[in-house]
Amino acid sequence: MTKQQLSVQSAPRHVPPARKRPAPIPGERLRRAVDAVLAGLGTEGADLARLDDALRAALAWTAAAGDTCRIAPAVRQVRDARTSLVHGDTEHARSALIAARDGLHVVPKQRMH
Repeated sequence: MTKQQLSVQSAPRHVPPARKRPAPIPGERLRRAVDAVLAGLGTEGADLARLDDALRAALAWTAAAGDTCRIAPAVRQVRDARTSLVHGDTEHARSALIAARDGLHVVPKQRMH
């Protein structure tokens, strides 16, 4: 028998079924960034520019994932917090981020097809 004949006659391999990935939670990265920034605001001498960068990156991820419209109120609050951070108003930024975090925990589950 030749090599080619052996490869054709070999028993079929059992391939396990592909696992389905769990559907991503809308705004998950934004929620994690909000939590991280809130923790950072609690420290003395926090680097506001770095915290703003974290929020900006999370908003970019949210937009890239197509989640902005699903969590629009929280996105508005995070944008408001970014404006407050730029102006050095950490108390207003904190309250906006707390409101955003509260809004991110009540996201209805979306069915992905």
